[in-house]
Amino acid sequence: MLTQQKRPQKDDKPGKSKLLWWFGGGILALLLLGLTYLYLRGVLRQEPEYTIENVPSLDDPRFPLTLIGLTDATAADGVLTGFWADVDEIYAARIEAIQQAEQLIQFETYFMTEGRRADEFAEALVERANTGVTIQLLLDHEGTSDLPDEYWQRLRDAGIEVRFFREFDWRAPLEYNSRTHRKLLLIDGQQVLIGGAGVSDYWDGRSEQGDTAPWLEFEVRYEGEIASLLQGKFLQNWAYSGGAIDLEGNVFQAQEGDGGVPMYITDDTSALNESYIRMLFQVSFLAAQERIWIGSPYFIPDPNTRRALTEARERGVDVRVLTMSDANDKPLIRYTSRELYGDLLQAGVEICEYQPSMMHAKFTLIDSDWISAGSANFDPRSYFHNDELNVSSSHPQLIANIDQFFTSALNDSNCLTYEEWQNRPWNQRLSGQFGLIFKNLL
Repeated sequence: MLTQQKRPQKDDKPGKSKLLWWFGGGILALLLLGLTYLYLRGVLRQEPEYTIENVPSLDDPRFPLTLIGLTDATAADGVLTGFWADVDEIYAARIEAIQQAEQLIQFETYFMTEGRRADEFAEALVERANTGVTIQLLLDHEGTSDLPDEYWQRLRDAGIEVRFFREFDWRAPLEYNSRTHRKLLLIDGQQVLIGGAGVSDYWDGRSEQGDTAPWLEFEVRYEGEIASLLQGKFLQNWAYSGGAIDLEGNVFQAQEGDGGVPMYITDDTSALNESYIRMLFQVSFLAAQERIWIGSPYFIPDPNTRRALTEARERGVDVRVLTMSDANDKPLIRYTSRELYGDLLQAGVEICEYQPSMMHAKFTLIDSDWISAGSANFDPRSYFHNDELNVSSSHPQLIANIDQFFTSALNDSNCLTYEEWQNRPWNQRLSGQFGLIFKNLL
């Protein structure tokens, strides 16, 4: 009887090895691609360190010249005609301003989402467009990407010009990381509303992120020559986004003197050279003699800024920072920020975290003589990646308004001690250390 021989089984180990080799090679290639991207975005870039000595005091006639010379600021007279520190009042003031427009509305913003606030905004714009008002909207492509095409089409159908700032371009993909973070509403070239709020229901509070109240925010309205120059800032980005500039009508109108005070516009335009916004903050800190009160949700101060704040404390200056708490929209940034608190707390800087909701206001109050407010945070993104805009002045009423705003917010804040900071959870420390590695991209 013949014995049937078993056929030898084919060894499939070489095939599995080849598959694993390709899989591992693919993972390595993706890792190298990611590291290359981070390298090209400047993660390893060393921040320049420098010293500024003998800064003139705020009442020295040389201080405005110092500011203009070092921060490339533009000077213009302006009148404060409105201040709102309540979210409902901010949005109501915008709608009212839009309804008053007779010829031209220009709006630039970073952030919009679907919801009641966006719908009310669209309704007000469409109503004005139907009366013949020219409307130009300049919207950050990334920050408004959640809104559907139907929303924009409705506006375009009403004759509204809609343009997006820095859409993704495969020929220059890394540029997409640089956004416009400005918030400007210009009415007939005569008045301008500027603040930090986007057009979103987020500002009404988000329970999923721990908010128990609307976000902490404010908005101001200026009239006078300042409105014409801020209109120019809008048109710069409008042209960059492919929009036509028509200088006939309500553009760059000569503004009659109306008892305004000197104001200084400082803007950054997403460049990798020295940040004018950062220089503005540092020069202001070094001029302080009595107080430095800072409001910034995203507070990641570089070594020069931390040194300026600790030196101010050594001079006896009252230094306080109002920032976000557990109720926030970007936990990683908060943990990253907290990693830098140690030296500041030891020097006597008060760092207070607003408890009821997201703290989103951005300002610097120096002594009783100087205020700077706008879109800029104290972080590398505002310094080196975003288009930002701040208006600074010695306007007494605005200083009084911000003083009250800050003092009221402190009543609802927890001011950290050094011991509390040392005892923060280990997972937050780990997240914060990770964030520091990539802080230039946050």
